[in-house]
Amino acid sequence: MRNLLRRISVAAVALLMATALLSSDFSAEPAGAAQRSSGVVKGRSYRSVRPVRKVYRYRASRSRIRPRAARATIRPQAVPTGDVWARLRKCESGGNYAINTGNGFYGAYQFLPRTWRGLGFPGLPHQAPPEMQDEAARKLQARSGWGQWPACSRRIGARR
Repeated sequence: MRNLLRRISVAAVALLMATALLSSDFSAEPAGAAQRSSGVVKGRSYRSVRPVRKVYRYRASRSRIRPRAARATIRPQAVPTGDVWARLRKCESGGNYAINTGNGFYGAYQFLPRTWRGLGFPGLPHQAPPEMQDEAARKLQARSGWGQWPACSRRIGARR
């Protein structure tokens, strides 16, 4: 009995909505696409549709046009020695050669295993002796530059 009452009430609501939609002035055009006007001329009622014209306003940019600065030529950077590598280790891993942070980077210079193997070294970086990690870092810097350690190389002043 309850199901029957529910079905009847749903049908009644649907019927009321359908009659409301059919009796309203329903337009298939999107809002603002046309403007309707109606009136009476010489005893005849009319209804016309005229398109609404959008007004586009263009304004001049207030910023000045600046000439592009000449691009700086890329100069090879000298490889700093000694203190720079200690500061880089300190920034990257706190100076800990055996660090495994759990984020996929290993060792004092936070190598990815793929990079480590690409340099020709066996195993994982954090398991290698400090001399091997230092050699790998110098080799990587000579091959690819300081961009391998973007934040720390800026912080220690190795690059701009």
